[in-house]
Formats: sequence, structure tokens, C-alpha cells
Amino acid sequence: MVSLLLLPGFSVAIRPTSALYDETGITSTIDATCIGTMMVQHEMEWEQTNTPEGNVKSSTLQSNEVRTDITYREDTMAVAGSTRYTKEYSMDGSNASAGMDNLAARHTVNYQADESQNGLMLWDEQGTISQYGRANSTENGVMKCVFASGGDTGVAGFGGSVSAGSLMNVEEVAAVTQMGGRSISDNSKVPVSLRYSFDAQGLDTDTKDKLATGSAEVGMTTNFETYDKETVNSNTTTKIYDDQRTQMRGLFDLAQSVGYSSTY
Repeated sequence: MVSLLLLPGFSVAIRPTSALYDETGITSTIDATCIGTMMVQHEMEWEQTNTPEGNVKSSTLQSNEVRTDITYREDTMAVAGSTRYTKEYSMDGSNASAGMDNLAARHTVNYQADESQNGLMLWDEQGTISQYGRANSTENGVMKCVFASGGDTGVAGFGGSVSAGSLMNVEEVAAVTQMGGRSISDNSKVPVSLRYSFDAQGLDTDTKDKLATGSAEVGMTTNFETYDKETVNSNTTTKIYDDQRTQMRGLFDLAQSVGYSSTY
């Protein structure tokens, strides 16, 4: 059994955007049992800015603009086997407080292949939060430093993304996954965050001692920069890159959690 808990946190001036419209949201639930073939496909992209002058179709940020781009993907295909599958999903574009999420997804998946038909299940899930902000000036026109304290003004520019998810190619598995992400809040001190947990083992239907059969991968990539002035062409004052991958092949039991959280 392999069990890992990885929760890196970085102190950097990555801020949430704030909502212009607080009533927009998407929810979905699935509770399914299938003997045969089951497919679930889900693609989502949610772009949002904190200013009416902003344009998410343009790469140019306005003064003091903070923009988020949240994406979520799931591609599940279970063939020639027995599948028990549940999903709870929500994406909320309103302002989130600390401890709440804009993006949330939770799955439980049990799959047993029909070996006489070479059954298998392919699984691909990933969530990404990209956050970009342009600096604004203080009253005397002087940029404040990246780690300036005080009010919500005078923060330097920043940009980057964090993504997390998992892959599976299995003949037998009992898996639970959970994702939570936050990047929209009317309080600039609420951290931008993305968390992902994965727990997979076998179904205890044979002599393999509750081990899953096949392969699995869990990963997270974090890439953020902050600048002392308005744009990426200014001096880069903080640069963070972190890439984590855990891979299993054969008989396995894997539990892993990864997460990113900014600190204003």
C-alpha cells in the first residue's frame, strides 16, 4: 500500500477575482449502475473578470484587473464490465468565502472487468485554475511591493496556473476522488486554492488482497510568477514551479492528496 499526503503552500501575492454576477452556477449529479459499456464526458471552462471594463476574449488586462480561468475535464469509459458510478459536481461563479469552493467534484467508481471480453476502464480527470492580475498605482503613482500589507490596492502583477488530477487504466478498482477549487471572492485576502484527493484499491472479489488491477497516476503542476510592476516584462520577484507525479502499474493501493493555496 502506498499512501502519500502532499500539501505544499506558497506565500505569494496571487489574489482572487471578484464576481460581477452572483447568481450563475452549474450543478450535476449522476448515480449509475451499468453492466456493459458506460461513458461520461465533461468539458468546462469558466472565465471571469472583476471589472466591467475587462474583456476575457482579450489578452490585455486593465488597471487593477484580476482574471480567472477555471477548467474541468472528465473522460470516463468503462467497457465490457460491471460499473457502479456516482458523481456530484458544481461550479459557482459567485464570491466564495474562506473554506468555500467555486469548483467542486466528487466521484465514487467501482469497476470489475469481464475478463472473457478483455474489459477495462479508462479514466481521465483534471481541474485547472489560471489566475492573472495587473498592478495598480497608489495615490502618488508609486507601485507598492508584492507583499504590501494593508488595503486591497497597490498590489503588483501576477500570473500562472495550478492543475491537478488523475488517470486510470484498470480492470478492477474501487476509487474515490474529490476536487475543490476557489478563485472568485470579494475579499482579496481569501486564498486562491486547488485541492485534489485520490484513493483507489481493489474490490476484494478475489485473492489479490484488496488490490486494484491496472495502472494509475496522480499529479499536480503549479506555475506562478509575480512582478514588481504591471506586466510580465517587469522584474519578476517570485517564481514558483512544482510538478508532482505518482504512478502505479500492476496490483496497487494508492491514496494521495495534493493541494495549492496562495497567501496574500
